[in-house]
Amino acid sequence: MLTFSQLTELTNAVLEPANIQGCVEKCSTLAFATANDISFCIDEAAYGATRTTKAAVVFVPENFTGWAGEAKVLARVKNPYEAIIKCAEILNKNDVVKCEIHPTAQISPQALVLGSVGANSVVGAFCSVLEGVKIGENCVLHPGVVVGSRGFGFYSGENGEQITVPHFGGVVIGDNCEIGPNSVVAAGFLEPTRLGNFCKLDSFVQIGHNCIVGSNAIFCSQSGLAGSVIVEDDVTLAGGAQVAGHLTLGKGCIIAAKAGVTKNVKPGAKVAGFPAIPIEEWRRKFAGGLLY
Repeated sequence: MLTFSQLTELTNAVLEPANIQGCVEKCSTLAFATANDISFCIDEAAYGATRTTKAAVVFVPENFTGWAGEAKVLARVKNPYEAIIKCAEILNKNDVVKCEIHPTAQISPQALVLGSVGANSVVGAFCSVLEGVKIGENCVLHPGVVVGSRGFGFYSGENGEQITVPHFGGVVIGDNCEIGPNSVVAAGFLEPTRLGNFCKLDSFVQIGHNCIVGSNAIFCSQSGLAGSVIVEDDVTLAGGAQVAGHLTLGKGCIIAAKAGVTKNVKPGAKVAGFPAIPIEEWRRKFAGGLLY
């Protein structure tokens, strides 16, 4: 727990309203924050989320002009990313899943398991199940899988240098999932990266930090998600398909092979090409020589 006065000492924040008393228990993103949490907004792209957050405190840039909704306090700082990390290193660092391996789980002697593995799950040779990871029941991790590695996140320091962002959220994988050889599911920053039930990942698949994947998703080889993508149930990514960060793939949509998704995809849609467009439109353009 950190009091508001401790927050100001730790981050040099200027609180609005001033001299208010209170405390926070955990760092969370704007969407998941509760009345006991502290969150952050780094730029205008996140201003909309500040209107609906329930966080007690929100770190904002010094020139923030938006409205923070139900948040009790605005905390103006030079670098909100740096400020939330300082707090998370105190509030979130020990909030990790304990290493618990079910007696029926099969773990290769060549695997590294620091997280939790559920009943009847199989962890193959040279897999890494890192701290903060929870694997459900009846899952299969083929050789070389890494779950819970640090997400690919950085922020700019005062001199423009790239500073690594620690990731405290871990990974939660549902039941009956299968992850192919050399695939990676990266840890979330403040909340877990999540895979639902019955997800099937082929080899060399990348699931970026903070992604939330529903159930029955299929990821063919070399497909991948950048950070903070929401994938609804029954979605299929064909081989080599890639999705940019902070997008939503609607329920039952299909992403064709080698497609590059740069916008949200509607439920049930089929898209192809780069940038990805409705597949029938892509076929017409391809047939007419209008592509490439």
